Amino acid sequence: MEYLNSMKTLRFSWIVILLATGLQIIQAQYAEDALRFSQFSYSVGARSQGMGNTNIGIADDYSALFSNPAGLSLQKSFEFSVGLSRLGYGNDVTFFGNKTSDNNNVVNLNNLGIVYPIATARGGLTFAFGFGRVANYTSVASFDGFNPSSSLVRSFSPYGDMPNNDFDLLTLSKPDADNLLNNHLPFQIYLADTLDDFLFPVVTDSVQQTGKVMEGGGLNHWSFGGGIDIAKNLSFGVTLTIISGSYSYDRGFTESNLRGVYRTFDHWTYTSTINSDISGFNAIFGLMYRELGKFRVGATVKLPTTLDVSETFNDEGISYFNGFQPASFSSSGETKYKVTTPIVLSGGISVQPIDWLLLAGDAEYTDWTQIEFDSNNPDLIQENRNIKNWMRDTWNLRGGAEFSILDLGLKLRTGIEWKPSPWKNDPSTYDQWNYTAGLGYAIDENSTINASYALGSWKTFRDNYYWGLTPASRTSEQVSTSTVNITFSYKF
Repeated sequence: MEYLNSMKTLRFSWIVILLATGLQIIQAQYAEDALRFSQFSYSVGARSQGMGNTNIGIADDYSALFSNPAGLSLQKSFEFSVGLSRLGYGNDVTFFGNKTSDNNNVVNLNNLGIVYPIATARGGLTFAFGFGRVANYTSVASFDGFNPSSSLVRSFSPYGDMPNNDFDLLTLSKPDADNLLNNHLPFQIYLADTLDDFLFPVVTDSVQQTGKVMEGGGLNHWSFGGGIDIAKNLSFGVTLTIISGSYSYDRGFTESNLRGVYRTFDHWTYTSTINSDISGFNAIFGLMYRELGKFRVGATVKLPTTLDVSETFNDEGISYFNGFQPASFSSSGETKYKVTTPIVLSGGISVQPIDWLLLAGDAEYTDWTQIEFDSNNPDLIQENRNIKNWMRDTWNLRGGAEFSILDLGLKLRTGIEWKPSPWKNDPSTYDQWNYTAGLGYAIDENSTINASYALGSWKTFRDNYYWGLTPASRTSEQVSTSTVNITFSYKF
């Protein structure tokens, strides 16, 4: 699984801000959103995944279209490729001392395309076009525990970090105060009240908190590219990609008066759903030098990508008192924004010291501080500042080996991948490790089937909400992923 799940905040989309022109309710985006959409690292092809997702210095089949198009020039036969992948995402969440386990699974088309060589007098010229699944957003997190010090109700603005939990409505004009109350979710479902022109929450702490977040979707690359020999043993390649994708977010959050702290309050639920459509354009430039029978060296530049994100969202709160349902309140809306991803520089080498052994390694550099929201919205501009302060640059390292078993047409593969967390203050335990294995079998001289398995593991945390500037409800998570990839290729 290549999805780097470093999401630090469980999103809730009701954010009330005081503007000079009055009160408005907006949908907010966060650094986590921009990071999610910037990661194009889901492996295309089972051979690459089986060798620790290395491919920059190998790149001699259809998957080269998505890693290093310069390697396409080595392909002298027409090739048809198709593949499926299955992702299993497991998460052990610890919340106020309680541990909850959950999982989520998805099956996707991993790749589908064709390699088309052109006859030349010398050297090679080969094109390829098709589909590749480059990111998968499937995840899950469930938690349950008693929070003695805060409630989600308190986090709804405009309380901020005021010690008395109240807000003076007289600081607003009458129309702005009415607008606040008409759109304030806790007030509308009797979880907040007014007294002497002050708005205050009636549920503040000592609640049982239960929640579940499920995410889905991913990024697809529809690519066309080619590789050409520009000198002896040296090739150059370009891939142009139209990006499409989706992202879904579904959170259910419940707070209960399990210990009888409140006289009439029973429980309330808050649900939030987000659905995003993603589109954009990307280009990769690659070089490869090779000494036949000895080694290959590759390098690529993935240009920054501007993604257009169109998002719809819906939020709903329902409260229960003494077993009855007195009120519910919901709101929906839509927003659009752009995300610019950073440039990615990669290099790789493969060596075949003996006929039956191939060794490969890749290094990939990304400066995550270059992620940027493209918007005139002042909140997103501030989020760009946060990205500069919170994120860092990283080197992802990958290595793998392929063993040819006698003349049986069978190849065994293994590999490892290290992906440091892009968050500046994360400890090393939050780095992601992927351990991979795979095999390939030549069915006949034209047909090959490859299969791979990848096991990923890392730690992370997320904050359900804040009280002022302080996280008030935090989970600690141990994530594990398992990915099975099967690719069939036919050369003719």
